[in-house]
Amino acid sequence: MLAVATRCIVTKRSFTTSSILKDKDVAFIGLGAMGYQMAANLSRLRSHEDESPIFVFDRRTSVAEQHASEFGTRAVSTLDELKGCSIVFMSLPTSREVGLVCKDLVLDQGAIVADCTSGDPMMTRQIASSLAERNIAMVDCPVSGGPAGAKSGQLTSMIGGPLDAVSKVEPFLKRMAHKKVVQVGSIGAGHAIKAVNNTMNTAHLVIASEGLLALAKIGIAPEVAIEAINGSSGRSLQTEVRIPKEVLSREFNYGFPLKLMLKDATIAVDSVCTKDGSGNTNVGDKDEQMPKFFPLVKDLLQKAVDLESGEADYSRVVRPLEAETGLELHAGSGINGKYCAPSYIPSEKQLDATD
Repeated sequence: MLAVATRCIVTKRSFTTSSILKDKDVAFIGLGAMGYQMAANLSRLRSHEDESPIFVFDRRTSVAEQHASEFGTRAVSTLDELKGCSIVFMSLPTSREVGLVCKDLVLDQGAIVADCTSGDPMMTRQIASSLAERNIAMVDCPVSGGPAGAKSGQLTSMIGGPLDAVSKVEPFLKRMAHKKVVQVGSIGAGHAIKAVNNTMNTAHLVIASEGLLALAKIGIAPEVAIEAINGSSGRSLQTEVRIPKEVLSREFNYGFPLKLMLKDATIAVDSVCTKDGSGNTNVGDKDEQMPKFFPLVKDLLQKAVDLESGEADYSRVVRPLEAETGLELHAGSGINGKYCAPSYIPSEKQLDATD
């Protein structure tokens, strides 16, 4: 369980915190790379009439306390202390953690759980059903924009769920997602779109990288090719931003780990893109299943995790492609109009695997 172990002062502390909770108190659970900054904006952009702090919880109590010190939120050390909150946002690694937290979370009837996790829509529907039995509503509102977007507030959120719950959550969500908030339908719809979005994100990155490697083999420098492509119809966010900033620079530091991108692609393939849309992968002839391209993205992400590590930045998904060609996509390798390709150097992990 994610709840912090009970201590002898919990009863007194819980009573003290609950006594100051108001009908519209809001909490944020999960202060990771995204959640830390999202909760900061949720607190920073409170209206003048709203004197109540944003309550924050993380299984690492010190992180919640640091957040409170930086942004004026109020750290709590147990989930029980959030009982009086009307809206509880979550940003956790997977739907499994969301389900565990929701089981431990004691909220009043009429409260709303707003799940910003990049979750599995089928599991989300199950969690929402369990919460509904306790008269607690749920919306799924994952966000897109990465850690930089979380800090600046330039996120897009796709929110699904009952309209009355969506309408109550949306004003708070807009504090964290300035770029766009889109109502996308019933519960689970937000998570389904987010999984497809992230798989498309990776697909664009690897397709562009494959093209650049092919061009490199015939002597065309990748920065030259990118300049031409970005003025043409093949351009995308990946060619305009991600490849120059993360790949050609060899920084690989966007801030989103491979293991989470693999999780999202797996959700897209196994839960969203099935033939009947129900998450049932055993419907009909396997050859007739809807996913055709997405499984290729999933497989390449798995290769990247095996080659690099799950914690490595997702932009390193290009590394298996580089390994296969024996080239690396570096900027500044063009000499007299020709591309002098740096040779691919296997990682220590790859070398160990061949011993």
